[in-house]
Amino acid sequence: MKSETGFDHALYKRFPAEKRPDSEVEELAEIWKAPKGWARLTAVNNNYVGFWYVVTAFGFFLAAGVLALGMRVQLAAPMQDFLGVDTYNQFFTMHGTVMMFLFAVPMVEAIGIMLLPQMLAARDLPFPRLSAFAFWAYFVGGTMFFLSLFVGLAPDGGWFMYPPLTSIAFSPGINTDFWLLGIGFIEISAIAGAIEI
Repeated sequence: MKSETGFDHALYKRFPAEKRPDSEVEELAEIWKAPKGWARLTAVNNNYVGFWYVVTAFGFFLAAGVLALGMRVQLAAPMQDFLGVDTYNQFFTMHGTVMMFLFAVPMVEAIGIMLLPQMLAARDLPFPRLSAFAFWAYFVGGTMFFLSLFVGLAPDGGWFMYPPLTSIAFSPGINTDFWLLGIGFIEISAIAGAIEI
């Protein structure tokens, strides 16, 4: 008799699952355990990679909160001189980009990387090294993107860097190029994560 979901429980009788020997289970557990110390950063297990995504995304979320706090302090009183005009525009652009590209999208990917194997009753995703590569590309791109703020190369073209604010007349210099470099790494990460999921 089929259940309401359409799963036929008679399949259990046709394809019985045998209990694996204890020695085999122990050997697999030894193979799949995480490396110790700094070598843990080389792990490709989906649980570790998903956890790294979540922690890093929340770190970027807090950094975006600091940027938003700086903007709110600037707007708290008229004629405030907490942030200069260019710095305010950079904070505004960085805040929007960080919230979309470094928090919201990677957080959804992290949840997928962590939950999909459990939902599918699999030990890991099909390409675990691709997941690890996606995380490290995300981390490098996000770090480069944030470091641009401290070296005076942060973009100032608005949340999504649309023209005309990003044209040469309104955004001279290499700030937009540096933004594109960081976003390039982040998008490579997103594509690799999408292939993996």
